[in-house]
Amino acid sequence: MNKIVQKTYPLLLMLGLALAGCNEAPEMPETTPQYRSVEEGEPSSGERGSIMITELGWAGSMSNEGVWDPDDVFIELQNRSSRPVNVSNWRLIVEGDFVKTHRIPTVTEPIPPSGFFVIAAKSDGAFGDRADVVIPKLELGKTYVLVELRDNDRRLQESAGSLRQRVFSGGYDTYSTRSMERVQLIFGNQGNISRSWHANGEVQGFETVNEAFRERTFATPGVANSADYSGSSWGGNFD
Repeated sequence: MNKIVQKTYPLLLMLGLALAGCNEAPEMPETTPQYRSVEEGEPSSGERGSIMITELGWAGSMSNEGVWDPDDVFIELQNRSSRPVNVSNWRLIVEGDFVKTHRIPTVTEPIPPSGFFVIAAKSDGAFGDRADVVIPKLELGKTYVLVELRDNDRRLQESAGSLRQRVFSGGYDTYSTRSMERVQLIFGNQGNISRSWHANGEVQGFETVNEAFRERTFATPGVANSADYSGSSWGGNFD
């Protein structure tokens, strides 16, 4: 009997060690996103779909006196997630008529849930008053435009526009400019298909547009987009 116990004990010990090893927490693979907590001035990592491109002011601005500035452009982002997201050092890759990569400058405040973030090309233009950051070399194509948003780890978060189709909506008609706005589709709201966008439908620019441009520059930087009357989507903001 003692011999049996002596032989069985080492086997039980080995089995116990093996089972203990199975209960150890697995190591995180290197490709798994490591989400960062939001600290002042530090970039957040992203989760695709959390930050959306909701408006492109690619057509520029028109002053109340009728002067068109095609370089006065802007991009609007919205945080659709439930946590604050800091977009410091995130990348904007613009393709189409132009091919450029821009880094969003460091900002101390994250975008709160449902909040907007406006990136303008000019501080003294139609959208500079509402802009969270200004990127002077920002350009958006007038024929083809595709904007990719990548987080600080270069992971693709969102895309807007297309290289195969002309700009989806918005434009310049010699009297006014209209921005290209994201509509509220319940299903399939992808930024690279035309049905996800419409032209601003207001009769004047929103109050976030500089007063000197408001009569002829129709856009909604930093606020909910104008209503969509196509019948295929919900316009404005669910909030």
